[in-house]
Amino acid sequence: MALKAAPELHRVSLRFLDKAAERRFQEQYLRDNLSYIRAAHVVAIAAWAFFGLYGSEHGITDSHVVLHYGVAIPIVAASLALTYARWYARVWQPAIVAMVVANAAVVRYMASAGGTQWDDVASLMLVLALTYTLLRLRYMYAASAAALVIGYYTATSVPFPHDPGIDPLAVDIYLVAFAVIGTAGAYALERFARVLFLRERQLDRERERGDHLLRNILPEAIIGTLKARDPRVDTRHIAQRYRDVTVLFADLVGFTEQAASTDPGEIVTALDDAFSRFDQLADRFGLEKIKTIGDAYMAAAGVPDPRPGHVAAAAEMALEACECVSTLRWPSGAPVRLRIGIACGPVMAGVIGRRKFAYDVWGDTVNTASRLQSSAAPGSIQVAEAVCEQLAAHYLFSEPYVVQLKSKGPTTARILRGRLEPMPDAAAGVQVPDLTASGTMTS
Repeated sequence: MALKAAPELHRVSLRFLDKAAERRFQEQYLRDNLSYIRAAHVVAIAAWAFFGLYGSEHGITDSHVVLHYGVAIPIVAASLALTYARWYARVWQPAIVAMVVANAAVVRYMASAGGTQWDDVASLMLVLALTYTLLRLRYMYAASAAALVIGYYTATSVPFPHDPGIDPLAVDIYLVAFAVIGTAGAYALERFARVLFLRERQLDRERERGDHLLRNILPEAIIGTLKARDPRVDTRHIAQRYRDVTVLFADLVGFTEQAASTDPGEIVTALDDAFSRFDQLADRFGLEKIKTIGDAYMAAAGVPDPRPGHVAAAAEMALEACECVSTLRWPSGAPVRLRIGIACGPVMAGVIGRRKFAYDVWGDTVNTASRLQSSAAPGSIQVAEAVCEQLAAHYLFSEPYVVQLKSKGPTTARILRGRLEPMPDAAAGVQVPDLTASGTMTS
């Protein structure tokens, strides 16, 4: 059934209608079959050598032995050597056809001395059998080689003597029948190979689509780990401790009130617009998006791959996030504002779930960042004191103050206001644009 569904193929030539697909198929076809082609050459050399020894013990003349070892084997050996040339891909099928016809010519020449025998006809059939099997020619090239061999035999049947018991017409019938069957088989095999190539391309596209969807759920490193894991191993065991990670929480202020009075489609569109911008910033500064929780966006720098400059990367994303939402409006016309919390320190990270995988991070650092975000004033970036300690030389912070955090109690915090000077982003490898310290954020 699969063989009937191939509108991409020309019915007679079997070439792909798409020229790019045809070129890729030709390249892959040679790569997949090069070992068979070389094996066929080795088999041909061994056959010529064997029948040369066998014939020398059964009355074959020395001239025939010379043709075996001095002509036929060097022809095949030269063709085998060509398979190692860089440009072989451009000429491999015509080169093999020439080698096949040359071998057939040697067989016919040997028949000119002693007369055509059934042994000679059998030798031609062996040549054709090799042509249709191990040499892996496309069916049209294999048919052309067979036609040239049979045509050469027929043209030389009259001047060459032959055994009175052999009817040249009968030999032609046998050879043509052999060629027709071989061509039909080669046609079916090549068509199957081409349809399989199409199906593999379709599978590759589906696999790429699946990988793309998976990359939107899990980090690239985790995807590689999952694919490499023994299927008998529980994926819940994929977890790791990290000594130094920066966690960022961003929350859209007033989302609940806006959602209560706005059409669902409009509010989801606004939320998607904001989060899409955050995704772009996370990619730009090298943060890993962990998840969204309602109208809150969570990202982390330093997981799953530890990296330098993770605190600065999170700070840059926070500043840019506030900048990019400054032009956004809710469907009601009210401006969109953020409250952001940032903390750094140790976390645990891993994959949870059996059917729906999720990559998540846990630990006191996560809780601190979340509490800093929820207690921040609208439009501010509230950070832990540890963040300020690492960034004080390049960023402007408010004076320290104590904030009461749920489940943590009194905690020292600061407001990140902006940059003091241009600073190379160690993680993203880009030059941070110069912004005035006072104009970036206000508390």
